[in-house]
Amino acid sequence: MQSSINLNQILQNISQLSVEEQFCLSDLLQKRLVELRRTEIANRVKEAEENYQSGNVRSGSVAELMMLSDDD
Repeated sequence: MQSSINLNQILQNISQLSVEEQFCLSDLLQKRLVELRRTEIANRVKEAEENYQSGNVRSGSVAELMMLSDDD
């Protein structure tokens, strides 16, 4: 079984890296997070397109949509 590691342990390990390595790690982590966010957005767009194609969307004014949500 894989042992778990907590955030404090990760931060302690990072502090042992050189400043340059820490900046590199920061850059890599930022790029990974951006890519994860892009993937999440793409998945939401795909889901919205599927809902639109299947007719599972409604349009109207904000007031009309709020009235519909009150009925649920």
